[in-house]
Amino acid sequence: LNLQFVPTMPKTDYKVQVLSDDALAINLVAGKSWPLASDEGTDLYLSSLIDDRKGNMNQLESPTVIARVIPTPTVMHGGEKVIYMTGTTRFNINGTGFRAKTMELIFDPPLEKDVDYMLNTRSSTHMQLMLRSGRKWRSDGEPGPLKLRRIDTGAGDLRIDAKYGGVTVAEVQVDLGAHGVTVESAADHKLYQGDPELTVRGSGFNNTISLNTLKWGNSLRGKGVNYTITKASGSALTLSLKPGSVWRSNPANLPGPLKLLAVNAGVGLVPVGPTEAKKGRTVATIFEDPAITANPQQTVYQTHTHELWVTGRGFTRGAYGTKLDFDPPLQVGIDYVMMVFNRTHLLISLLDGRKWAPNTGILRVVGVDTGAGAFKRFQPVAVAHVASDADDHPSGLTVARTASQILYQTAAIRKLEIQGSSFCQGPSLTFQPPLTDGVDYSITRATSEKLSLTLKSHKKWRYEAGPLYLTSIQCGSDAPVELAYGQGIVVATVLADPTIEASERKIYATHTKRLIVQGSGFSLDGTELTLRPTSRSSYEVESVEMAEMVLILKEGKSWAPAKTKDDGKPVSIYVTKIDTGAGEVVMEDDGAIVARVFPDPSGAVCDDSCEWALDGVCDDGSAGEDREVFDDDYGGFYGYDDDYYGGYGYDYYGYGDDDDDFLAPVCEKGTDCTDCGGADPDAPTVECTNTCQWANDDYCDDTRTSGLCDLGTDCHDCGPASKGNFTTFDDDGWWDDDENYWDDDYDWENYDSADDDAPHVAFIKSTPNPKSRANLDDVKGVGGVFMMLLEGIVVGVGALMCAIGSWFAHKFYKGEKLPFELLAPPSAAEEAAMLSGGKANVPITPDVAYTGKG
Repeated sequence: LNLQFVPTMPKTDYKVQVLSDDALAINLVAGKSWPLASDEGTDLYLSSLIDDRKGNMNQLESPTVIARVIPTPTVMHGGEKVIYMTGTTRFNINGTGFRAKTMELIFDPPLEKDVDYMLNTRSSTHMQLMLRSGRKWRSDGEPGPLKLRRIDTGAGDLRIDAKYGGVTVAEVQVDLGAHGVTVESAADHKLYQGDPELTVRGSGFNNTISLNTLKWGNSLRGKGVNYTITKASGSALTLSLKPGSVWRSNPANLPGPLKLLAVNAGVGLVPVGPTEAKKGRTVATIFEDPAITANPQQTVYQTHTHELWVTGRGFTRGAYGTKLDFDPPLQVGIDYVMMVFNRTHLLISLLDGRKWAPNTGILRVVGVDTGAGAFKRFQPVAVAHVASDADDHPSGLTVARTASQILYQTAAIRKLEIQGSSFCQGPSLTFQPPLTDGVDYSITRATSEKLSLTLKSHKKWRYEAGPLYLTSIQCGSDAPVELAYGQGIVVATVLADPTIEASERKIYATHTKRLIVQGSGFSLDGTELTLRPTSRSSYEVESVEMAEMVLILKEGKSWAPAKTKDDGKPVSIYVTKIDTGAGEVVMEDDGAIVARVFPDPSGAVCDDSCEWALDGVCDDGSAGEDREVFDDDYGGFYGYDDDYYGGYGYDYYGYGDDDDDFLAPVCEKGTDCTDCGGADPDAPTVECTNTCQWANDDYCDDTRTSGLCDLGTDCHDCGPASKGNFTTFDDDGWWDDDENYWDDDYDWENYDSADDDAPHVAFIKSTPNPKSRANLDDVKGVGGVFMMLLEGIVVGVGALMCAIGSWFAHKFYKGEKLPFELLAPPSAAEEAAMLSGGKANVPITPDVAYTGKG
């Protein structure tokens, strides 16, 4: 057989073995290599196959790809790298030929990928391992070497340093005392952005202030940049904010958590939360520094003006709420009600029969609390000028302010009633926004003290929700009587017609704890729904926004009564009525469907035992792809991105490379039930799609191999989910020529073949670590050159002295005369002469002092 390959492969590099009529093996000769044109891999084509018995004709119709050649990986020895059992959160392995998709590693002691550690291949020469929460770098818990025994980058297992049981990639030591740092969560500790002091409580802190370093989730920096640690003990750190800095900078995300990710108490940064999700610990909830915009030119009349807009920043609503203190005093719920629209605008509505102030003058806000207590740095601000009401008309005609009268835009549940005095029988009314008598409404009853108006069919009291003003009344040919200087008096508050958006979202009878109902026209002050068949006693209203309500299931309750779910069929939940403040609106037909309730999946474990349960974010990975499930801090649930102080980012303290590309669940599936809804073991699987991001690359990437994609989503490469016709790229199952054609240069003395009997492709050696002591001679830096010169001088001087000593010894041994005389010690007479004589023959002169002057 004569074969030709592309890329070209000399005949001396391989041997051909005929296995059967339809199979032959091409075996590499020892010391040779398969052709490789690119580090990314090369397709090896068989371009010609000629059988001499059949002439010189090529038996192939066209060139055929027979293999994919990829670089043989190498792994660098860890040298003297030391990691701690749990205190080290990640470490790197260097080498060559690493591939992102197909990396499989086997360690001793065993470590399981995605269970004990997460693997991130950052380049062909660098991969990073990150320890999962609650795991150890050595599964046996004992200190010692962590060895990498095998590596597979896509072409089968390669055994590394088999003689030594693998290559040591790190030395694992027991955790030091300072690795036991813990931090207490303190979400209830509330601070404003600029509050001067923050206390972090926990254990294991260093008593020496300078030895404590903190790593935050929002680029907050210590050492005087944003704050300074002023007090330190084993159980608490006190931080003082630098003037001009803030604890969190992005007001759009506030109130929000201040996350502490790691603490360095002297032995390196120790994570205080799971690093694979960067959750950290919430040491405080930060509120925006509130401020009120001064507006003394805004005029309100003592009783005629219904609303007062207040602008500023930092306003909150919902779970926190905003409180204002006025001068002259006004009491919420007695004198006024307040609605916060967003962080910069709130509306104060005067209640019927109350006044903005007992006398005319300036109305001031003298205090504000948006959730973190009274803001101590607040200065009084004038928000309006209170003026006297307009005088009553000489005719005695008056109109009472009835803002508490609530109407829907179109729902004709109630009539509009206008109260006052001295009304005529057929008045002409002027409204703002405009309404026309006989077109939009009709006056159905008129007395001297009350007018009743009925809305016409298909008309609206207002096209947008808001107050309805009566600005003037005219009786017959008399001149119109303007009300409140033409500004008008509020006679009703019009609410938007509520709507419910139909949805058939899947929920479970008890495992799903939250039901989201979407629509429009919901009132922030309170909205009530009537559900069928779910009773009102089964749930509470957790939150209300203008277009969304969140209902939370009570403990021990179910979304569907037992008698309706026993047959195993889904039960639909309908909203049949809704009341946003102007009365109940009955939905058309049977109501709007908002969910379908399925029986709790059999065998599904669902509880809230996860440490981070009940935080509004799914942390066990069971919520599916349509939710942000892992990342609380960096753009997920909280939109948490405060990288404000110069863009120092996540790695400012060397905590590790930014690993947002491989975040992971931090809890076991089914242990964050309220936030995730529970895993469904009976959920249907995908049979055959190519939605996997690695589809159509000739590698099977679903759960049957690497697990990079869900089962059935890489159909082109793996086949349908119900079949098993995927390729594992391991040919040792049907022929094995490794022992015949692989030769290695290992010294097999003392090698135990039972060390690892699993099938493998070949043996490889690790590469030395240039930083280990055995390789210091290879380091050619300035220090290295100096040491080499110093060693050379020492060796040279030593050699010279040895040579001279040897020469003297040789002369003495032979009795030969030296080329110079050795000096003899002086006699006693010579010594006495030297001590008594030898006076200097020079004149004695006095000491002379020189001053430096001429």
